[in-house]
Amino acid sequence: MVPCTISTRGLGDGRFGIADCSNMMPVHTEPEAGIQIDGVRQFARSQFGSRLASDPALLAAFWNQVGAPVNPGRPDLTVFYCSVRWLGRKYALLEFVAGETLEELVKRSDPAACEWQIPLFCRLLDAFDDPAKAAGSQAVQRTDLELIDFGIGRASASLTSKLHGAVLVGPGGDWSEQVFGEYGASRSQVYALLMALCARLPGELPHSSKYGLANLGECAVCSLATQSLPVKVVSPIAAPLVESGLLAKALSSPYVIAALTALLVLSILYAVGGFLAKRSLPANAGKLALPTYSPVVPPPIEIAPFEPPSEPVPIPVRPSSKKRTPRQPILSIVLARGTRPIRQTSLEYPAEAQKEHISGTVELQVTIAEDGSVQSPRVLSGDPLLRAGLAEEISKWVYQPMRVNGKPVPMTTELAIRFNLTP
Repeated sequence: MVPCTISTRGLGDGRFGIADCSNMMPVHTEPEAGIQIDGVRQFARSQFGSRLASDPALLAAFWNQVGAPVNPGRPDLTVFYCSVRWLGRKYALLEFVAGETLEELVKRSDPAACEWQIPLFCRLLDAFDDPAKAAGSQAVQRTDLELIDFGIGRASASLTSKLHGAVLVGPGGDWSEQVFGEYGASRSQVYALLMALCARLPGELPHSSKYGLANLGECAVCSLATQSLPVKVVSPIAAPLVESGLLAKALSSPYVIAALTALLVLSILYAVGGFLAKRSLPANAGKLALPTYSPVVPPPIEIAPFEPPSEPVPIPVRPSSKKRTPRQPILSIVLARGTRPIRQTSLEYPAEAQKEHISGTVELQVTIAEDGSVQSPRVLSGDPLLRAGLAEEISKWVYQPMRVNGKPVPMTTELAIRFNLTP
């Protein structure tokens, strides 16, 4: 293995760090001309990064899959998958960490090296560390690429060698890769496990069978594209033709598109003109027929003399029955950070905090027992008025216990409860 220099990076509390693996040389091949694995990774990174900025629930869903996974709780194969369509053909981009957890890789790797080697995972960890970083991200637009789906896959495969990087699988099993880490007999085993996991991903993604069968063990896959992604329609007849690079560039040229559009408009106008020319016109076509005018004399109007009223008539005024009520403040309590319970009690906004118009976040440390109950909740920070009775209510929550080798074990984690009061 290559010596690693420890530095910090990660989810805001210093739990994740990255080691210097920049001197590991990747194996890099391309299945066909016209599509590059680096371009696909950059496009996918910008697309799902913009989704993180506009959908806070998506970040929480990623945290449940990467930051605090349950089954399997400690995967030694973690995959960030993206399904993309290039010129009508579907490809599978798999960025993976094998032989160790994502947290273990991040703790022993250099930040600059990991930005290059696992950019999708790093973009996700940046959003965990500081959600404000995702606010200014804009998606890279490409006319030839479309992001169909993305998500996380995890498996316990009993791997011994450590590998990480990405592979791009095309139709018919075409293969492109950028892989870093140890090299040995287990390399083909990792590829076989990747293809076995790829076969279980939603959307019938392309995968290769040349590495044989593999036993994934306990695994879980989850699609996180919760909103509908834009769909680009590509003609099934034209899709095989545009595989040639010259023809693809010609068809995507704005001049060619403008010329084809002009020909289509002229064809429609010619057809409409021919149809109108065949119509027979009536004999009086083009002549203006005016109706005969006969003046109408209105009858005389009799006007009665004006007599002012003797007394002014008062206008009744109905008193308004609506009473203005003072606007009530809007209260909200959300779980800002931490694992979501499977059963919880409703939290109430403290009356004294409402009276003082206090908002803020309360951080707690809890221990989840083998049966999923909360033990020893302890408040770490937060306004004293917001803390009132919070630890007692949290102790009533029930979680899915963490399992190691199929057996539940206790674990300690942190929660962040956000109280918000909008006047």
